[in-house]
Amino acid sequence: MNMKKTIFSLAFILMLQCSLNIEQCFCQPVHLPKSGLVISNLTYDSIKQNSITVFWTTDLPSDSKIKWMAPDSNYQPLIFTDSIYNPALTTNHVQIITNLQPATIYKYNVISQNTGGSTLDSGYFVTQSLSSGSVDIYFNHSVDLTVSTGEFANGNQNFESLYIKQIDSAKHSIDITLWEFAYYNSISTALINAKKRGVKIRFVYNHTAFTPQIDSMIAHGIPVIQRKYDTIFSMHNKFWIFDYRYNNNPNNKYLLTGSTNVSHAQFHQDRNNIITVQDESLCAVYTREFEEMWGSHTDQFDKVRAKFGSQKVDNVPHILNVAGTRMEAYFSPSDSVSVFLNNLILTKPTHSLYFCMLKFELPVIENALHTDFNNGIQIEGVFDSTDSFLANSAYPRMKGLPVLNTWNPAADVFIDTIVGLIHHKYMITDADIPGGNKVISTGSFNWEVPAETGNDENSLTIFDDRINNLYYQEFSQRYIESGGESIVTGNTKQESLQESSFVQNYPNPFVTKTNIKFYVSEERDVKIVVYDFMGREVETLVNKTLTPGIYQLSFDGSLLMSGVYFCKFSTNNYSETRRMMLVK
Repeated sequence: MNMKKTIFSLAFILMLQCSLNIEQCFCQPVHLPKSGLVISNLTYDSIKQNSITVFWTTDLPSDSKIKWMAPDSNYQPLIFTDSIYNPALTTNHVQIITNLQPATIYKYNVISQNTGGSTLDSGYFVTQSLSSGSVDIYFNHSVDLTVSTGEFANGNQNFESLYIKQIDSAKHSIDITLWEFAYYNSISTALINAKKRGVKIRFVYNHTAFTPQIDSMIAHGIPVIQRKYDTIFSMHNKFWIFDYRYNNNPNNKYLLTGSTNVSHAQFHQDRNNIITVQDESLCAVYTREFEEMWGSHTDQFDKVRAKFGSQKVDNVPHILNVAGTRMEAYFSPSDSVSVFLNNLILTKPTHSLYFCMLKFELPVIENALHTDFNNGIQIEGVFDSTDSFLANSAYPRMKGLPVLNTWNPAADVFIDTIVGLIHHKYMITDADIPGGNKVISTGSFNWEVPAETGNDENSLTIFDDRINNLYYQEFSQRYIESGGESIVTGNTKQESLQESSFVQNYPNPFVTKTNIKFYVSEERDVKIVVYDFMGREVETLVNKTLTPGIYQLSFDGSLLMSGVYFCKFSTNNYSETRRMMLVK
């Protein structure tokens, strides 16, 4: 009798705990007992407005069952009312779910069973929306229009006016996550005015001290929650969601993300990107992630239920159909962003992979890039100058410097030389050829350990030729500025080189020394001479016969005055002159 009472008491306590913490009891998958039956490779695709196809494999032949429901938030109890069943025993399971609603997130369980037992796995999917799917890209510095395939990228954009225009257009709701919000009273005033006209605003901020702009918004009734958990890491997201809530119109719901915080340096000196996507499904996914940190699906945050960093779980769908374009969204540290990027790097590039990155120290990403490089994929990148030589940075190794595990041969990677940060966090694949796999990944996710293990981050990947080329125009400009050679769209570098071609010096501008790289296609007499602005010869760097190959030499301007200099490359049938800037 006492044993029965004890068991009953334990059961009652467990039920009481679940009732007090309902979102944890209902949102975590409950796995049935396993008897050697294992589910793997659970995913979904063929995403339409009213249907979707779910795939999974089992190690042994078994039947197929799916249960699903559409929870309205992270906090709704999961009660599955819809299901389909296929008794056929198989190891490759394919099930089509129909009669779904557009732009809706569904929680689903898949169950497979045979005579040896049963097992369960679970996930989320989201259906296609009725939205336009329009995508706009903005860069705050110059772009290289010569590599455009038809549409010119939006370079030298005024980010302040872009944010204010989007805020002023909001009619229903604005959800904001930022690592930094400073300096711009104009933007905080626009948000306060939006609040006054009835727009519901929610703001998730980093753990650092509030700025006067945030203090002003709080004073005007805009709720702001800070990450106060495990503050050796950061709430590093940068995304805004406009008019997703309190709005039934699928054609004015926008996600705004990219690399940009709100500050004067971020808008002007630092190189950044903004991307806006008009899609209800994407807004739904980002809102679920937002509300995990907000702790509520209402207008008021809940500090008790708010989750950050390692507290979070993988609670969102990742694959989307945005008006016919595939997109994938991942959030860290819960969603294993680096695992996704690693797989992307190893499987998608057929010719090239280019990146601009503030911080790069993740071994899994570097190893994937090195594997691609050894397999003939062209790897080129631009690193920020302030982070290139920090502990564990990939730059010295990729550059072929004399360090442990150096790349030999080295990749074409360069350090940005302009004032301000390379604050981008993007990569693009196969941008310089007509075919291939055109992929772009951007967001707040630096390739660094804290971004994977503790920071709150977001990463958006888009499979689209147009968007790929717009980012390529940005990359080409940053790459050339940092000392990389011009890249010709549609050709490999070897095909784009002249019979004997001189390549721009790097860095340029330079302080004391600069490197000069050039290519000789066959044995030739080569002469390279540096002239000053008046056309007077300063130094002859090369004057001899060279065999075919790529050469690099150094020019020392430490004893010269600041100013413009010219480097002339010539053979018996070809000559080219490049402008160099010495700055002291």
